[in-house]
Amino acid sequence: MIDIHSHILPNVDDGSNSLDLSRKLLMSAYKEGIKQAIITPHFARPFEFRVHKYELIDLFEDFIKKTKDCKVDLYLGNELFIDKNMDKDLLNDNVLSLNNSKYVLVEFPFDEYLDDYDEYLYNVSLDYKIIIAHPERYDYVLRNPKFVNRWLNEGYYLQANQNSLNNFKQRRIIFKWIEESKLAFIASDAHNASRPLTLKNAYTMVVNKYGKDIANILMEENPKRVIDNQELLNKRVAY
Repeated sequence: MIDIHSHILPNVDDGSNSLDLSRKLLMSAYKEGIKQAIITPHFARPFEFRVHKYELIDLFEDFIKKTKDCKVDLYLGNELFIDKNMDKDLLNDNVLSLNNSKYVLVEFPFDEYLDDYDEYLYNVSLDYKIIIAHPERYDYVLRNPKFVNRWLNEGYYLQANQNSLNNFKQRRIIFKWIEESKLAFIASDAHNASRPLTLKNAYTMVVNKYGKDIANILMEENPKRVIDNQELLNKRVAY
């Protein structure tokens, strides 16, 4: 399995707060079958998470040296909080796409979606392919799961969180998206011991309900295509 969304670079955002914790998360992930992972520190201009690209790269390279024995191949990106300057931040090398690919991971406020965000996303989409982080967690999506069509109609991709499958309402929405071929990824969004770097439960649940082919697309094949900067797969669930 391959994870494309995690916060295990120590002390750069609200994720891991120590090298020791990050090492434990990686070792556990490897034992459970995760062989590759993209680390995606928050870059959120309105908040305190604003470590810029080249500082992150230095921290990441040091982190790789200190976790080499954990056996998980690591890549770097950002989770970008929606912002009118997001396209300029990418152009000016202030922030990172996923593994220097054309894919960028974008998140939004949980309680309100402004129409202006569509313009911000469009500006980014002229040069990048947008992945929407954990849409099942946003209040406006929970109220109306078809809200995601405004993103899908623009060619953006959806990434759900593994731990959302533990919530009945969110799980029902995620399964509906899988059945409608709307979901491209399931990722860990790992932060700490209570939100670990794991996909095992999600993989098992998807295999049991939709089969191994669908689980592999969501948690291995599409993530690998992001790392390799290739087009994603899309396969409809067969009944």
